[in-house]
Amino acid sequence: MQKRKFWEIVFQWVFPCALLVVALVLSIYEFNNKMNSAIQTVVDDQAEQIGFYYSAGVDDKLGALGDITSAMANIMASRPDRSDAFVYEKLDTIVKASNAYMSAYCATNGKGMLSDRREFDMSELNYYGSISGTSAHYIYAGTDGINGQTAFIYVCPIAISGNVTGYLLSYMNPDDMKEFFDNSVYGDKAFFSLVNRNGTIMACYGATDGTAILQNDFWNSLKDISESLGSWTLFERQQQKGSSGILHVKEDGVGKIICHFPIRGTEWNLVVGIDESYLSGIQQSFRGPIVNLIVKISISIAVALIIITAINILVRIKASEHSKVLEDKADTDLLTDLNNKMATERKIREYMEKYPDKQGVLFVLDVDNFKKINDTMGHAFGDEVLRSLAVRLQSMFRATDIVGRTGGDEFMVFLKDIREISMIEREGRKIEQFFHQFEVGEYVKYSVTASVGAAVFPGDGKSFEELYKAADNALYVSKRHGKNQLSFYKKPENETK
Repeated sequence: MQKRKFWEIVFQWVFPCALLVVALVLSIYEFNNKMNSAIQTVVDDQAEQIGFYYSAGVDDKLGALGDITSAMANIMASRPDRSDAFVYEKLDTIVKASNAYMSAYCATNGKGMLSDRREFDMSELNYYGSISGTSAHYIYAGTDGINGQTAFIYVCPIAISGNVTGYLLSYMNPDDMKEFFDNSVYGDKAFFSLVNRNGTIMACYGATDGTAILQNDFWNSLKDISESLGSWTLFERQQQKGSSGILHVKEDGVGKIICHFPIRGTEWNLVVGIDESYLSGIQQSFRGPIVNLIVKISISIAVALIIITAINILVRIKASEHSKVLEDKADTDLLTDLNNKMATERKIREYMEKYPDKQGVLFVLDVDNFKKINDTMGHAFGDEVLRSLAVRLQSMFRATDIVGRTGGDEFMVFLKDIREISMIEREGRKIEQFFHQFEVGEYVKYSVTASVGAAVFPGDGKSFEELYKAADNALYVSKRHGKNQLSFYKKPENETK
C-alpha cells in the first residue's frame, strides 16, 4: 500500500515535471529555431538595406554623369548648324561639371571629336556598335580605345525632330567610386562588384583578394556553392528581371551572403558579398535574455532605419538640387537670363495641354532695325539692348507668365489665364506704350522700337504651331504697316464664315 502510494506521488510529480521539461525543451528548441530564423532575417535585411544605400550611391554617380550629358545634348539639338567651337564648349562643360575624365561627340558617320580637342575615328572602337539607338544608355568598355582606360560610358543621342544627328559620350573611370566603397562599414569582410546581366565583372572594390567567385560568368559561378539549387534559380531569375535578390553560399568552407541590386537606367547590378564571420558577432548579440533581445533588435532596426532614411533623404535632396540646377541652365538663354527657345515653347505647350479651355495671349516681338543697331552702335550695344529689353519685359508681367528669347532679336511673351477681352486689350496697350518710350544707353539715350504680333489662345490656334503662325502673321502686318506697332491676328473672312 505504501509502495503504491509512493509510486502515485512519484507519478503525480514526475510525470507533470517530465512533461514540463519536455515542453520547455521543445519550446526552447522552437524558440531557438525562430530566433535563428529571426536573426538571419535581420542580418539579411541589414545587408540588403546597406546594399540599397551603396546601389543608390552608384545610381547618383552615374545619374549625375547622365544629367549633364543629356542637358548638353538638348542644347546641341537646338543648334543644328553647330560649329566645332560650339561642340568643344559643350564637351568641356561635361568634363568640368561631372566626374567624367573625357567626353566625345560622335557623328552618325563615326567621325569623333574629343574634349581634349583631338579628332578620332569612333568607328574603330570595339564598342562602336553600341553607340546607336534613339534613347540614352550606358555601356561598359574594358578599354576606352582612346586613352587605354576602363570606362563606364554614357551615350546620349542628339535628336532633331526625331532624327538622330549624332551622339554625346561621357567617360567615367570606375576607380572614381573606389573611395566610396573602401570606406564601407564592412571593412575587409566584404567585396563590392559591378556585374552585367551576362555575368561579366566590370569593376571590383573592397575585400576582393582570395575571392574565387569573382570571375567572368559570375552568376553561374554561384550555382555550385549556393545552399540549394532552388535558391540560386530564384536569385538568377531576380537579376534577369532587374530586381534585387539575396543568396547564401559557402566558398572554401566560409559562408557568405551575396546580394545584388539593379542600377537604375542600366542592365548592371551592384553585387555585395559579406563574410558571415563579420555577421557572427551580430548574431551572438541577439542570444541573450528575451528582453535584451527585443531591446537590441528594436534599437538596431531603429538606428539602421534612421541612418538609411536620413542618408536617402540627403542623397535625394542633393540629386534633386543638382538636377534642378542643370535643368535651369539648360532652359536659360545665356545673354538675357530669360527662357531660351526650347524652354519657352515647351512651357507654352504644357499650358495649352493642361488648360485647353483657358484663354491666353501670345505676343511675338521683333526689335525693329536691330541689324542697323548692331552695325552703327556695335554688337556690345546690341547685346545691351537685348538685356535691357529682357529685364523690362520680365518686370512688366506676372511671375506666372512666360517670357523668353526665341531668336536673335525675337522675343515671346505668353500671358496665362486671360479671362476677359478687356485684359487682352489692356496688355496689348501696355506693350505698345512701352516701346513708345523704351530707351537704352547710359549717356546717350537710344530709342528702341519693336514690331509686335499677337494671337489669342485657343481662338486663333489650339496648338502651339497654329498660335505661333497666327501671331507671326500679325507681326508681319505690323512690319508691313511701318513697324513700331502692335497688331492682333485677324482670321481671313473665308475662315470666319
